[in-house]
Amino acid sequence: MSPTLHATIGITILIFVAAIVMACIFKVEVVARGQGKIVPVSRVQVVQVEFGGNITAIHVRNGSVVSKGDLLIELDSTDAEADLNLITSEMTRLRIERARLADLSLLESEDDTSQSGFSALTLAVFDEGLDLKHHFYEEQRRLFEAETDDLQSSLERNAARIEANKKSIEVTQASIERVDASLEIQRERLIAARKLFESGASSRLTFLDVQEGFTTKEKERNIYLRELEEKRSQGLALQAERRSILTDHRNRILRRTSEIEARMATLDERLRSADRRNKASRITAPTDGVVEQLEIYTIGAVTRAGDRLLRIVPLDQDVVIEGLFTNADIGFIRPGQQANINLAAYPSNRFGFVKGVVTDVAADSIEVAGRGWGFEVRISPEEPVLRKGDQVFSLKPGMTATIDVTTDKRRIITYFFAPIVETIQSALGER
Repeated sequence: MSPTLHATIGITILIFVAAIVMACIFKVEVVARGQGKIVPVSRVQVVQVEFGGNITAIHVRNGSVVSKGDLLIELDSTDAEADLNLITSEMTRLRIERARLADLSLLESEDDTSQSGFSALTLAVFDEGLDLKHHFYEEQRRLFEAETDDLQSSLERNAARIEANKKSIEVTQASIERVDASLEIQRERLIAARKLFESGASSRLTFLDVQEGFTTKEKERNIYLRELEEKRSQGLALQAERRSILTDHRNRILRRTSEIEARMATLDERLRSADRRNKASRITAPTDGVVEQLEIYTIGAVTRAGDRLLRIVPLDQDVVIEGLFTNADIGFIRPGQQANINLAAYPSNRFGFVKGVVTDVAADSIEVAGRGWGFEVRISPEEPVLRKGDQVFSLKPGMTATIDVTTDKRRIITYFFAPIVETIQSALGER
């Protein structure tokens, strides 16, 4: 055999052995590939109309840089402001009336029913904390004074009748005392007349005259006692009348106060709703960013609730890549795995790729038009830029990318033995 053939065989064997050794030593990465795009961490903000209305002003255009809270678009707020004013006005009227009723409730605790003592305090209290310039205030103040005078007059009349009843009772009691004194004398005269009549020293006619005088006094005393009982009953009735006046006064106040509180609760809800509609007519920026996809350009255009007006792309430099992976790959993807991000805007054969780490894997699949079902995976880049030598290229929201997630590493030799192992397993198996 020629030396050349020996050399060729030796080199071939050496190359084969070297290939086997290298296949046993070196490993290759197993990757799952998906498609995605760059999005800001704070997400693109979609600005919509909460309540429909007419556009009255547009303060931005596509590409405008805005700060959080900047006014973007104004809607016609005439109806909302009218409702707000009506509700506020009615609530003010009810507060003034409630203050009047609260002060009226103090009147029943006043002991002095004179003009100076009965209402001076409550009149002063009614003025505290109220909008004295409101036209309804004067109306309620006059009503307050009229009700105060009416209650005062009723109580004064009742008090006068009670006082007259007391004096009448005193007169009747004095009459009873006078009759009692006279009756005692008549009783002694009757005893004496009976003794004289029984002893024969006096005639029967004289005895009967004395007895008639005693009986007359007794009847007079009984009449006064009945009058006293009747006047005391009248006094109790007058006291009950006073309590009835105050009870009716208090019940009327409580009923109206309850109605006011119920109405105020309803108006408070309506006020919040009207205030919300009024504030919603001024559409402001929810975050710092750049205006994109402005949908409306016409002053006077009509919008409906839920209509999208524009988008704001946040200005922050923190971005993530959201990729969609198939069901076949998602089972091998875990948070913490390394990923290579190839940007369509910067081809990897010229600019290289951006390294990243898997941060989140969706728990459920989503359907994407034209691409079927898949799982969303979020990858955080190690830095928000792509570097090529001294050049730095920023990662902008909306850029599309191909994502290769390293799910495993395998030795090259396993690829050679995999068909053999699979064949042996199939051959040794039985259905």
